[in-house]
Amino acid sequence: MGEIVDYSDDRIPLPSCEGGVNEVLRHRNTRAQNTLSAFSKITLVSVMIWLLSVASIGWWISQAIIKVELKDVAASADYESTTTAHVMDRVFTEMSSIANMVAGNADVIKLAVKYRTDPPGFANMTRQQRAVEFTRDPLVRKVGDVMNRLAGDLRYARIYMNNMSDDTVTASNWAESDSIVGMIYSGRPYLIEALRTGKGSSFGIARLNKTPSYFVSSRIDDENYEAHGSVTVKFDAPDVATYLTGHHTALIVNRQGRVITSSLSLFMLRNIAQLMPEGTVLPPDGEEELGEALDIHAVPHQSYENLWFIDGKQYLVKRRPLSGTHYQLFTLASLEQIDPMRRQHFWITALIGLLGIVFILLAALAIRHSSLRRQDELYAANYDVLTDLPNRRAILVELDRLFTLGKRTGQWVLVVFIDLDGFKAINDAYGHEVGDKFLIEAGRRLSEGLRANDMLGRFGGDEFIVIGQVAPPNSDTPEGNADVIRNRLTPLLIGTYHFESCSFEYSGASFGIACVDPSLSSLKLALREADQLMYIDKKSRRKISYITNVI
Repeated sequence: MGEIVDYSDDRIPLPSCEGGVNEVLRHRNTRAQNTLSAFSKITLVSVMIWLLSVASIGWWISQAIIKVELKDVAASADYESTTTAHVMDRVFTEMSSIANMVAGNADVIKLAVKYRTDPPGFANMTRQQRAVEFTRDPLVRKVGDVMNRLAGDLRYARIYMNNMSDDTVTASNWAESDSIVGMIYSGRPYLIEALRTGKGSSFGIARLNKTPSYFVSSRIDDENYEAHGSVTVKFDAPDVATYLTGHHTALIVNRQGRVITSSLSLFMLRNIAQLMPEGTVLPPDGEEELGEALDIHAVPHQSYENLWFIDGKQYLVKRRPLSGTHYQLFTLASLEQIDPMRRQHFWITALIGLLGIVFILLAALAIRHSSLRRQDELYAANYDVLTDLPNRRAILVELDRLFTLGKRTGQWVLVVFIDLDGFKAINDAYGHEVGDKFLIEAGRRLSEGLRANDMLGRFGGDEFIVIGQVAPPNSDTPEGNADVIRNRLTPLLIGTYHFESCSFEYSGASFGIACVDPSLSSLKLALREADQLMYIDKKSRRKISYITNVI
C-alpha cells in the first residue's frame, strides 16, 4: 500500500470570509506595512551610519584645520617673540650705553668730583633747600641741560646724577617744579650695584609720580678709577610698552614673575609666575610687591605643551630671555578664534549631516515607492486579486519547480483541480458580492487541508488548484494518495456558508486529483490528467443540488 500522507500539520491560514474582500486587503496592507517597517529600519540604520561618518570625518577635519591654525599661530608668535626680543635688547642696551656715555662726560666727572659727598650741613636741609644750593652752580645747570636734551630726544623719563651720599646733584628736570635735585636715594639697589660693580639696573615704582619704571645706572669714575657717584637713566614702563608692538600680547616679566611692562594694560603689574619654568622663580626681594596672580591653567594638547588658560582665555605662550637683563619676554598669542572655528565646523558638519539625512530620506522614499510599486507589480503578476492566493502564473512556475525537484529526489507531483460546482447559481441567487465572499471562504477552508509545503491557488473563475509533492504510491494501491487527499479536502467545502445578507448550504465541489511521476510525465500532461479527472467527477455529481437556501 502507498505511503499515507498526513495533511494535518503546518496548515497555511487564509483570510476569514467574515471580512470578505476587506480582509484580503488588510492582509495586503499588512504585507505593505511589513515592507515599510523594513525600509524604516534600513533608513534609520543608514541615517545613523551617515551621522556617525559625518561626525567622525567632521571632527577629524576640524582637528586638522585647528592643528594648522595652531601651527600658524605658533610660527607667528615665534617670529614676533624674536623680533620683539631684539627690539627690547636694543632698548636696554641703549639705556646702558647712554648711562655709560653720560657717566664718562668730562663735565659730569668734574661735577661728580666736586660734589662727591654732600657738603657739610646738607643733611639738615630739606630736599628743596638742597636743590637750591645745587642749582646755583652753573655746572649743575649745564650738565642738567645736557641730560634734559638727551632725555627728550630718547623719550626717557629722566636722567640724573647721584653722588656718594645718594643725593641727586643734577637731573634732566632740574628746572621743573617736580625736580628731583636734592632727593636722597639711599638704599636703592640699582645705585648700590652700580657703585659696587660699575653697572646697576632695577625695576620699581617711582617715589614721586608712582610710575612703574626701569632704572639703569653707570658708575662715574675719575682717571684713577675712583668712584664719585653714578648716572641713572629712568625709562617709564608705559613708554617702554610702545616698543612692544605686534599682533600678539607681549609681556616683560621680572624674576619674581611680575609683569613689569605689557602691551595690554590688563596684565600690567600682575603675576604670571606659573608660566615660568620650574626653579626659575625667585622669592620676593623686598623692593617691590609680587602683584596679583593671574588665574592660569595649562591646556592639555597632544601637539603643543605651551597652551594656557589665562583669566579664562586661551593663549599660546612663547618665552624668551632678554639678554643683558634679569627679565624675560613672554609673547601671548590669543586663541580666541579657536572656539568660533570649532562652532563653525560644528554647524557646517551639522548642515552637511542634515542635508545628507534629507537626501537619505528622499532616496529612501523614492526607493520605497519603487519597491512598493514593484511589489504591487509582482503581486499582480503572481497573486489573485480577490482571494490573495497564487494565480495561474505562480502555480505553473511552482509546478515546474516541483517537476524538476521530483526528478532529482524521486518524489511524485501532486496536482488537484477543484471546481466549485454551482458557483453561477450562487452569483445569480445572491449577487456577485456574495459570490466573491464565497470564493474567499472556499479558499480559506481548502487551506485547512494543506501541508506547509503545499500550494493552493486560484486557477481562474471558480477553479482552484492544489500542488505539492507526495511519496511514490505502492504498486498494489496506486490510488492510495488520491483517496487520502480527496477524503481530506472534499469535506472542507461542504456545509453552511454564513454571510451578512444570506446563508446557504453548499454540497461541495468537483475534484480531479492526479499524482504523477515527474520522470515519466510532464507539467502539461499532469494538468490535463487532473482536469479530465475533475470533469469525470463533475459528471458524476450533476444530479446533486449544489446549494440549499437557509435564510
